[in-house]
Amino acid sequence: MKPKKPKFNLPSNTELVTIQQASLRLGKGFSRRSILRRIDEGEWEEGTHWIDDRRVGSVKRMIKINLTAVMELRGIPSAYR
Repeated sequence: MKPKKPKFNLPSNTELVTIQQASLRLGKGFSRRSILRRIDEGEWEEGTHWIDDRRVGSVKRMIKINLTAVMELRGIPSAYR
């Protein structure tokens, strides 16, 4: 039996983009490397700030960034995150 994957309910206003596109749109401080660091360290949550859009059985991750959620997170002062 295959393990069940969690289903994420993304809001209708979600804007999913590749890491490269997110880096360009978010600007300074959001290089490909820093985005991957935020994902790997758990600063950004899967299903909220990013999703893995790879096909079943694929080995490589295909990460899509939720720009809407990231921009909301940026709007919170750093002392309260």
